[in-house]
Amino acid sequence: MTQPPVPLIAGNALKASAMTFAVWLRAKIETEQAGIFNIFDKWFARVLTRLTEFDPGRPWEASVREAAALAPDHGRALEWDLLRLRLFLDRWDQGRYVTFAQREASRRHYHPDYGSEFGSEVFLTCQGAPVLLSWRGLPLMKTVFDFALYPMLINERKPRTVVELGSGLGSSAVWFADHLAMLGIVGHVHSVDLVKAELAHPGVTFYQGDCHAPAALFGGAATLAEAPHPWLVVEDAHVNVEAVLHHFHQALKPGDYLVVEDSDVKRDDLRRFLSAYPDGYRVDTRYTDYFGRNATCANDSILVRTDSDGTVPDMVP
Repeated sequence: MTQPPVPLIAGNALKASAMTFAVWLRAKIETEQAGIFNIFDKWFARVLTRLTEFDPGRPWEASVREAAALAPDHGRALEWDLLRLRLFLDRWDQGRYVTFAQREASRRHYHPDYGSEFGSEVFLTCQGAPVLLSWRGLPLMKTVFDFALYPMLINERKPRTVVELGSGLGSSAVWFADHLAMLGIVGHVHSVDLVKAELAHPGVTFYQGDCHAPAALFGGAATLAEAPHPWLVVEDAHVNVEAVLHHFHQALKPGDYLVVEDSDVKRDDLRRFLSAYPDGYRVDTRYTDYFGRNATCANDSILVRTDSDGTVPDMVP
C-alpha cells in the first residue's frame, strides 16, 4: 500500500498553484470574511508579493537561494516562508479527500515521528499543561486542536450516532453529546470501556466492554444494529486496534466517519487495516490539516467511508 515518496511541489507548478490559490483566497476573503484578512491571508499576500518581484523566468527556489546567499538574515526568513508555502500548496493541490497511500508518500517532507509540520515542542502541551482542558469541570483528554476540530466535524456531518471506544472518565462522551444537543442534532453517544464510566447524561449510554472481544462490545451486535446513520466512530481505546477497526468497518456506511486517535503509535495497525480496503476510506484533510499538516491527535486518521467506487458522498446539509 505504501507509495514511493514524491517530490515537493516546485518550479512552474508551484507558481501556477500559488496564482490559482490567490484567486480563490481573494474570493474567500470578500465573500466569507467581509474583506477582512486573517493572519494566514496576510502572510500569504506578503510572501507572494515578495516572490513575484523575482525574475519571472527563474524558479522561485533558485531566486530565494541566491537571495539567502547575498543577504543571509533576510534570505533565511524568505527560505522559511517559501518552504511553508510549498508545503501548504502541495497539500492544497491534492484536494480535500486523499488516500492514506498519498499521505504516506508525502510524509517524508514533514516531522519523521508525526508526519506533521510540528514536533514534540507543540504536542507536548497541546492538551494543556500542567492542567488539562476541561468540560463541565471534568478533565478532557483532547488536544486543543481536536477541541476545535470535532465541533466543526459534528456540525458539518451531523452524526446521529457517536460511538466512542475508550470512555475513560466519561467526559469526552458528555462533550460529544452536549455538542449534538447544542447544534440541534437528534443523536446519541454510545461509549465503552473496560471499566464502565460512572457519569450520567441523557444523551449518553455507557457500557462495560473489552476490545479484545469486539463483537461483544456494547452488549453485542443488536445494540447498534438499528442506530441511525451517519455515524462518527472514535477509537481511543488503544487495545486490539486492527481487529476493532475491521469489526466496525462492517457496520459503517458511505459518509460515516472513523477517527483513530493517538494514531502516531497505531500506524502499523492503521496501515494494515486500510490496506484491506484500498477504496474504502479517504483521509479528510480539511480536518487533519486545518491548523497545519496533522495538527491533531488523529494523525492521517480522520477517515470518511467512501462509496464502492472510492468517492465521498455529499455531506448532509
